Amino acid sequence: MFEIDDCVSFVTSKASKEIADAFNEKLSSYNITRVQWIALYFLGKYECINQSELAEKMNIKTSTMVRLIDRMENEGYVLRTKDTNDRRITNLSLTELGLKRREEIMEIGQRFSDFIIKDISDEDLLVFKNVMNKIVENSKSNF
Repeated sequence: MFEIDDCVSFVTSKASKEIADAFNEKLSSYNITRVQWIALYFLGKYECINQSELAEKMNIKTSTMVRLIDRMENEGYVLRTKDTNDRRITNLSLTELGLKRREEIMEIGQRFSDFIIKDISDEDLLVFKNVMNKIVENSKSNF
């Protein structure tokens, strides 16, 4: 008989949510969300990126991206500019405040990542990542 606690989809979804919630809690004292942290990461990694590229990298919907960028622009972290070759495209870049904020909080992600994998060997982490990649690959094939 089917048991949801044995279902890989449920187990990974539940684990992902619990980890995301824990990271959000760590970031809350810095008045920033996990999603904003991810956006700041990519905005700093790529000097200039457009909204749809950022949405794709973050694996979120364009409508969600617009609201996220609205908030980050209001907080003074992000600057929107229209592409000079295609006015339909909105490019994003970090402001000086955004660059400073990014620098302040990137270390938090590294510390959190290090903390949640403590006592797990490099070999086990490699197996975990390979298994997760295979599960994702399988999920995209015909059922």
